[in-house]
Amino acid sequence: MKPKKQSKDTIHSPKAEPPHRGSDLHKRGWKDRVITLHPTVLVLATYLLLLLSKLVDIALINRENRYYSVVILQMMIFLLPAAIWCVFSGEKYITGLRLRPIRANSLLLIASAAILMSAGGILISVLFGGLDSLSENFSLYDTFVSSDDGTVSGTVALILAYAVLPAICEEFVFRGILCREYERGGVLRAIVFSSLFFALLHFNLVNLPVYLFSGAILALTLYATRSLFGAMLAHFLYNIFGIFGQPYINNLYQITGSTSFFLFLVAVCFLVSAALFCGEAARLYRQYLWRAYSAEYRKPATKNAISLKDAYLSVLRQPSAIACFVVYIIALVISWI
Repeated sequence: MKPKKQSKDTIHSPKAEPPHRGSDLHKRGWKDRVITLHPTVLVLATYLLLLLSKLVDIALINRENRYYSVVILQMMIFLLPAAIWCVFSGEKYITGLRLRPIRANSLLLIASAAILMSAGGILISVLFGGLDSLSENFSLYDTFVSSDDGTVSGTVALILAYAVLPAICEEFVFRGILCREYERGGVLRAIVFSSLFFALLHFNLVNLPVYLFSGAILALTLYATRSLFGAMLAHFLYNIFGIFGQPYINNLYQITGSTSFFLFLVAVCFLVSAALFCGEAARLYRQYLWRAYSAEYRKPATKNAISLKDAYLSVLRQPSAIACFVVYIIALVISWI
């Protein structure tokens, strides 16, 4: 009996049930069996844990230890499922997540990515939510609202809980694991689905385009810097702007005294940062070509339009992916009640 062909999106588990006696798998050892899990299973786990955190007593985050509560919740929601995924994927899986140091020549691209996400986020927010969206405080997943008590220790705890840890946890899951898994259907597929599931994670329909845009920029930063830490740093800078800079955006609008002039300034900032980001990415790729770096992410899995279509539909047809959309809808309904 020939073993079944493995799916492209699989992880290996040594804890499978032993097969019946007399089979070829039993002769080779039942530990060689494979459990097929798609990346959307990991995404679904994070969604369910995050939704569960929304249903927990909200008073928890209003106590004196609210920062510690947010830290613990993020570790349980992201790092715990991600660690289990990596353990079951094998010892060498972690080496493929691009955990490389950030090169000095990538810093300008990372900074421009953060500015691009901030300016682009403002423009998209105004487009879909109006000018009232500018006065909103920075929050995590529409649940944990940031607040600064003015003390040094409070500010440090705020940065750790609302800027550092979200950047590490979310990037490890969505740009680290998901991009690696979905690259098997092409880099564009990795960018699309990592951005899509990242956007859905925040359970916010109005700001969904903002998170889609930010997810795409972070994925491009990952590939341009060839480092997951590059995407984490860009995400961290973006969060820092949201925490400390976002409250002043409304003040800037009041100073300009004109909606058109305010949007013009933001648009100029957006265009300049976009040009800088693209220019830096092109420069880095020229250096990679000059140094003959291997394009490790190029995995030719699609040869024509039909196979390209199937590469995308194969993700959306997965029961775990459908469940992710269902959880997202449930979370929206809960927020509206």
